[in-house]
Amino acid sequence: MKVNIEALTRVEGEGGLEVRLKDGRVEELKLRIYEPPRFIEGILRGKPYHVIPDITSRICGICPVAYQMSGVLAIEDAFGVQVPEDIERIRRLMYCGEWIQSHALHVFFLHLPDFYRVPSVIELSKMDRELVLAGMDIKRAGSLIIQLLGGRTSHPVSLQAGGFSGLPETLEGLKEDLEEALEKSLWASKRLKPLNFPSFELELPYLSLVEEEYPVMGRELHFEGKTIRAEEFKEHFMETEVAYSNAKHGLTRKGKAYLVGPLARFNNAYEKLSPMALDLARELGLEPPMNNPYKSLLVRMVEVVHALERAINLVENYTKPERTKVDFLPREGEGYGATEAPRGVLWHHYRFSPEGKITYADIVPPTSQNQRAMELSLIRFIESLDELTERKILEGAEPMIRNFDPCISCATHFLKVKVHV
Repeated sequence: MKVNIEALTRVEGEGGLEVRLKDGRVEELKLRIYEPPRFIEGILRGKPYHVIPDITSRICGICPVAYQMSGVLAIEDAFGVQVPEDIERIRRLMYCGEWIQSHALHVFFLHLPDFYRVPSVIELSKMDRELVLAGMDIKRAGSLIIQLLGGRTSHPVSLQAGGFSGLPETLEGLKEDLEEALEKSLWASKRLKPLNFPSFELELPYLSLVEEEYPVMGRELHFEGKTIRAEEFKEHFMETEVAYSNAKHGLTRKGKAYLVGPLARFNNAYEKLSPMALDLARELGLEPPMNNPYKSLLVRMVEVVHALERAINLVENYTKPERTKVDFLPREGEGYGATEAPRGVLWHHYRFSPEGKITYADIVPPTSQNQRAMELSLIRFIESLDELTERKILEGAEPMIRNFDPCISCATHFLKVKVHV
């Protein structure tokens, strides 16, 4: 028996899944990412350091800020640049915007139709128009932050090593939009609580950044009770090529799968959530360890509330810095940068010539790190079915993948399904 899904819907990118079954067991499962690779790391080599934010942001139109931010942190690490606290606060505000708009897009437009058993947000809007409109307003609030600070929403242009090329004199009016989005996020989260979340536990080690607050950007990572510096990342984790995919698989050096993203952040830094987000998590019945990927929908809403509450505080205290950018000179060096993209840890590593030209580039996106975890989840899901039929597999495979909010373009850079019984 062959089962084909020509394209996985409601994810960013394209690829396929091939499953072979024997005696009720999964004999072979391949999550194939066939979107053509774009060779961004190769494109960067030989170019001056300042192109990194512009080029890497093209990896993803949904989370360009994450690619820009990890890149500028790596540049600053290599050149010994220290940005003042006021610039760092504005960067965190911009990152809040990315979390808000990306999570809202995934929750309301890509993931939520699964729980209402409808094929698209269009059909969902016919069932609950108010909920979909709330999602649109929440997403818009996040996009407004990026637009005001970055110059435009997709592939913003102001973020640079050392700071920003320019910043607005005031953020007047933004607070009202954020407060309305916060109110709607709390309302929507409570509407989502009674949804039917399948019972499913995926117990894997979690990797996230660690800092004094809920992690966004930093120099250290938390993994299995250990602290790992950004420059030590490849000592503990590796990427392996697989013949059936254009994207690499992230594994520990011992060849084990691990997970990054909302569940990882939530489990590693639950107590560092903002007050309203922490209260919401408790009201939704969420607490560590949270191992059910289906409930990542709720965890993302908790992070939306956290990002909105944090953003409101940053907007209230916003003052345009006297200098929006720190001056520095390039030099020969090596730098590392890591931030928490909406989908998880995004790690950059560069080497530079004395003139500041890129001699080496290595980027590890979150979706490639989660690919093996997605495959393991699919295997467990398929083998747990009471009957291994084409319909059952088709109905469950795509929702399971969407639990992880994969950005396939980031990973190649999905989903045809073939099942052979």
